Amino acid sequence: MSLANLNSGAPHSLSDYDVEYRAKADDAWYSVRTVLDGEKLSVKYYDFGDDQDSVFEPQYIKSEQEIEEFKNRFRPVSVQLQDRECKNLAEGAVVCASHSFSVLDIRFHDAVVDDVIYKDHSFVNGEEQCMCTFVVIWLHGPFAGCLANKKVENICIVQSNAQLDPNVSTFLKIVKEKLESAAYNNYGTIHKDITSLPMKLESTCAQHFYQASETNRASQSASNRWTYKEIERICNHAQRIKEESDIGGIENHYVVLIDNMDKDLSPSTIMEFIHRQTSISVRAFVFPSLSSETYTNGAIVLDSEKDLQKLCEFLDSPNHIILSWRGRPWVIAKKLSRHETYVVPSGTLMAKYQHIKTGITNDLKVVYPGSEEYRTAKRLRDLFMEFSEHQQQLHKRLALEEQKILQPSLTA
Repeated sequence: MSLANLNSGAPHSLSDYDVEYRAKADDAWYSVRTVLDGEKLSVKYYDFGDDQDSVFEPQYIKSEQEIEEFKNRFRPVSVQLQDRECKNLAEGAVVCASHSFSVLDIRFHDAVVDDVIYKDHSFVNGEEQCMCTFVVIWLHGPFAGCLANKKVENICIVQSNAQLDPNVSTFLKIVKEKLESAAYNNYGTIHKDITSLPMKLESTCAQHFYQASETNRASQSASNRWTYKEIERICNHAQRIKEESDIGGIENHYVVLIDNMDKDLSPSTIMEFIHRQTSISVRAFVFPSLSSETYTNGAIVLDSEKDLQKLCEFLDSPNHIILSWRGRPWVIAKKLSRHETYVVPSGTLMAKYQHIKTGITNDLKVVYPGSEEYRTAKRLRDLFMEFSEHQQQLHKRLALEEQKILQPSLTA
């Protein structure tokens, strides 16, 4: 059946548009309905003509990362906040709020409730009317990070835990199958790249892939074979091994040192999180730590100053804090340019790369002002920074005392 036939007949009512889609063009949420025709997914906007449809085909999505990003652009329609429900809206809640750019241009973006200014409700013809003001912080859109005052009619409750639209779910299943099929079609190329590495393969995770593939490929069921993402990451890892053995050995590099990381955090999780939040591809290292320490440190390595500036804008933003699932906030220790040297032998870190997690992880997240998580994270971050400053003072004192012992004539 063609899309033209699907669109013909009686017009659709508003109740048919039971999905929200966040458009890439303006980052705003729209009420839509989805139509799946074979492998083609059409997103049809309420009160817009068919010429405004967004049409997606599997070949447009090229990785597991893009699958997750695409999935997160769909959700059930948010529910209008009712006048009598204002007291149920707590600080830190994520809502979908409207903003009027003009009389005929009203758009919806997500925001977090920073404060609620309660006022006595009025009654008109027996109908309760909320007079409260909701102070929100925009999470995306043209005013991201800015405060705004909204009334009850501007606020919708996000249905975050509801099921994904069936058409979108089926479409993404088709995409995943095609990605996995493409990965196996390229198996010969992958095999050749791995076996041509100028090193002993038994020391790398590429060898595990090579041995397992050669031994089990013929007998593996589809459910037990390597997924597209696992093969992709193995090959990326192999490529990293081909590169310089030290961070400090790369001619053009920029390094951001991070303090207060979870000790079991993997480099792949960091790289995935940074790419999801900023679209920047980075390398990450997690350093060893003493058993007596409750945290560890790490490094994020970039290849251009432009990416460094973009990453630092994200890491340094006063509008959020990066938090681990255990509640540990990241702290930037130092930023190094390509003119500075910072050598980290990759041999001591490579074991971390072999514990690769599949799928999108939730080990790291962004928390925003107004939420209880943000307030707790800020207190913990301030505490760590105070500890770090005290530690630096102790290092200076140690250096001074050592100098007194080793060179007494200079301090006499």
